[in-house]
Amino acid sequence: MLSASNVRSAGGAANYFAADNYYTKSDADRSGQWIGDGAERLGLRGQVEAPAFEALLRGELPNGERVGSDKQYHRAGTDLTFSLPKSWSLLALVGGDKRIIDAYRTAVTETLQWAEKNIAETRVFSGGKIKAVGTGNLAIGLFQHDTNRNQEPNVHFHAVVANVTQGPDAKWRALHNDKLWSNNTLLNSIAMARFRLEIEKLGYAPGRQGKHGNFEAAGISREAVMAFSTRRQEVLDARRGPGMEAGKIAALATRAPKEAIKDRDALSATWREAAQAMELDLGGLIEKANIRAAGLELDQNPNLSLAQKGMIFLRAFAERLHGYTAKPASDPLVQAHILNKPREEIAAAQAAASAIRHLAQREAAFGIHDIYKTALDFGLPTSIAHVERRVRALVREGELVRGKGRDRDFLTTRDALQIEQRIIGQVEAGRGKTEPVLSSQMAGEQLQAVAGLNFGMTLNKGQESAGRMILSSSNRTLAVQGIAGAGKSSLLKPVSQLLGENGKTVLGLAVQNTLVQMLERDTGIASMTLARFIGNHKKILEEGASKKDILEAKAAMKNHVLVLDEASMVSNVEKEKLVRLANLLEVDRLVMIGDKKQLGAVDAGKPFALVQSAGIDTAKMITNLRARDKTLRRAQYSAQAGNIGEAMSYLKDHIVETKEGSALIAAERWLALAPEERQSTAIYASGRALRTAVNEAVQSGLRANNELGKRELKLQTYSRVNSTREELRYVHSYKPGMMIELKTADRAQRLGKGQYDVVSVNERTKQLVLKDRKGRERSFQVGKLRANAAEDQIALYEKKQLGIFAGDKIRWTDSDHKRGLFNADQANITAIDDKHVNLQSSSGVEHRLRHDDPMLKRVDLAYALNAHMAQGLTSDRGIAVMDSRERNLSNKQTFLVTITRLRDGLTLIVDNREKLEAVVEKNDGVKTSALEVTARLGKAAATGLAKGQDIASTEPQKNQRELEKEHSKPLDMGI
Repeated sequence: MLSASNVRSAGGAANYFAADNYYTKSDADRSGQWIGDGAERLGLRGQVEAPAFEALLRGELPNGERVGSDKQYHRAGTDLTFSLPKSWSLLALVGGDKRIIDAYRTAVTETLQWAEKNIAETRVFSGGKIKAVGTGNLAIGLFQHDTNRNQEPNVHFHAVVANVTQGPDAKWRALHNDKLWSNNTLLNSIAMARFRLEIEKLGYAPGRQGKHGNFEAAGISREAVMAFSTRRQEVLDARRGPGMEAGKIAALATRAPKEAIKDRDALSATWREAAQAMELDLGGLIEKANIRAAGLELDQNPNLSLAQKGMIFLRAFAERLHGYTAKPASDPLVQAHILNKPREEIAAAQAAASAIRHLAQREAAFGIHDIYKTALDFGLPTSIAHVERRVRALVREGELVRGKGRDRDFLTTRDALQIEQRIIGQVEAGRGKTEPVLSSQMAGEQLQAVAGLNFGMTLNKGQESAGRMILSSSNRTLAVQGIAGAGKSSLLKPVSQLLGENGKTVLGLAVQNTLVQMLERDTGIASMTLARFIGNHKKILEEGASKKDILEAKAAMKNHVLVLDEASMVSNVEKEKLVRLANLLEVDRLVMIGDKKQLGAVDAGKPFALVQSAGIDTAKMITNLRARDKTLRRAQYSAQAGNIGEAMSYLKDHIVETKEGSALIAAERWLALAPEERQSTAIYASGRALRTAVNEAVQSGLRANNELGKRELKLQTYSRVNSTREELRYVHSYKPGMMIELKTADRAQRLGKGQYDVVSVNERTKQLVLKDRKGRERSFQVGKLRANAAEDQIALYEKKQLGIFAGDKIRWTDSDHKRGLFNADQANITAIDDKHVNLQSSSGVEHRLRHDDPMLKRVDLAYALNAHMAQGLTSDRGIAVMDSRERNLSNKQTFLVTITRLRDGLTLIVDNREKLEAVVEKNDGVKTSALEVTARLGKAAATGLAKGQDIASTEPQKNQRELEKEHSKPLDMGI
């Protein structure tokens, strides 16, 4: 793995890396070589000498110039440490195949050359601003080391990048190293992909593909790797909390001074004895590799006899039978002519296609470096150069389209652009296609009358303007943009009543079953999941749908008004189907209600924000009716405006900082509450790991307090793995002990629909051995799954042991619609006996399940929820746990959703307030739009959609003081 760190001092670095007395010559036999065009320009070539190295790190150039000044601190440089996976170090240093070290050196050197060309930058002052510009040159001292601090075999290279680079104007400046840090995992992936090609030439077989391109050698067990990895175990034992930051702290805290090796021969003998003791046959693996390599080179070796060639060929052929298939199955992004090209080019095309599909399932647009890294991490035999060429070809062919946004370059797909254009086009197609239910004035009067008479409330201006739009518009598709806690549910009560009185049937839609139940409970509107609604009309969405089916569906949906709640959580694919259905069925209205600043869909797109940007009729509700505590309300308004520092300042007296044990503290805070207070106090955790830790801590506390039943029922549950459809086409996504569920039968491989346990995974044959529910073993090649599937073909689950007790709160992780057990809904366990579990659902329905009921495999504890589960929920008080080290989860959307669920109070438990604030400020968490990044949104909207009225004009914008003043009055409305 590659790690990055700042070099602390020039003198210390020179001693550490270059001095002969620090590492013995045998431990650093080829250490200290200059790399990079920057070094070449400075006349630094060949072996690194300590004086010249130290001077350069101080900013003193060989030509007499100086980068920086004596009065200012000059950062010495950046240490990029490339570490070879342990099994390869064993083969090279214990087994004696030093060619492996040469192969890794080649990979590292080429990776540094790529970094120099693509991410070397400096900063210049231009146009009144400081901006980063590419330089294309670096000065690097490359040092090879062979042991770790515990004197175990550990080949690694320190690439010390000096803090100097020559700008486009030929002036030497300090290096802007942000991209070196942010792209460190990409650089590791590049190095490992190149290393894969080199070791395959040597005849070695790569083992299981891991994170960031890493892979061990096939034939060396995990136990053998860990036996020579006591240093790694020290770091793991010292690690506290999630994330890379914790790992770095642990690595530093456990570092012992590295002692010089007094007797290298004795150390090597010790390594060999340890390998022999565990029966690790490194010599045998090297011999097999040589046989394979010889088979590859037969045609290039004229000195072998025919008999020798025959023997080598047969043995090599047997070894290679299960290797990489040069011609993969048909792929819509890989044209047939590519399959006649060299192996590395075929692999690059396949890897790039897989990367695009993987990324495009989650985002409408993505960075070009994201494609490179994802493609390389699929583990196919190719290199960064081949992948770059393939991506450029896809741009030329129009499959990929370039764009810009958020200060970086983006790429999107032809399909993503087309689907967003269709969404806007379908909204436009419904313009002027319906009749107003009431005039705007009459709608406003009747709304207030119904709200006061039947529901005991007065609608504010934002609520009234939204209701007037819904009732008086002649456009089929409308949007209500309301901030968190704006009273959207309160609005729907009188609106729904008036629609019913005027002959309309209102049907609610939501992305989750829990939101469906809440919508029904809070508004009285009959509702269903969006997936179910689309599924009910699947026939008429298909190309060539019969007129009869369409007419029947239209008749069934006549005079219907669709209300989509939490519309920000709907993806492009779902939204396109919904707006197309609204037009096909000629529904009276499709009203999309939500907040574009809250969490988006899991899959690609932000269509709710997109149609607003394109000019759909939009009513805006900007008044927070939920928060009753003044300080909390101020923090919520600040978070809504994206002012995270201000929000954190308001919450300062309610923030608890702890470097470790945040889950335990959250559990203790909740357990200390009286039982009735617990019912109105929610716990939110930003990620899956934290949520699990909080759940376990709460359950342990309840058991210690004797608040749970004595009897434990141990369950084996299934937790779905969050993999994309493309990832599931690669065998390294699977592990023995997992369970897969085929959504449809795979007739080609003679597998029926249903569940199968993963018995074994063969990396070389790319096959799984599965066991069906009757105990029969079957072979399955995941690579034969369709490359362009629009829906899930299989689902993958990890098995998890879970103990439950009477009194526990659980949630369902799947649905059984017939029995009213819905995914994400919660239930309380009331009793457990010898054969049954009794429980009560959130709606009060009692259920009695046998111990072997399949739904008891689809449960988890529900004391804590994450943000996606919490969106749409409301509680009086809350305890939230966030960690700055969970960088992807610590963003503005998660923070906003977390703190806006609450009415009266929040306790926020964090690892470090300042770090969390900085991380959240930098990460908006917003989904991408293909039309936005390619600057085509204006053109798409110019067809007429942009002429739509913005209903926000009927509600004057208020500043925070005005809003707070309004909320100082007693509230007389529901939420």
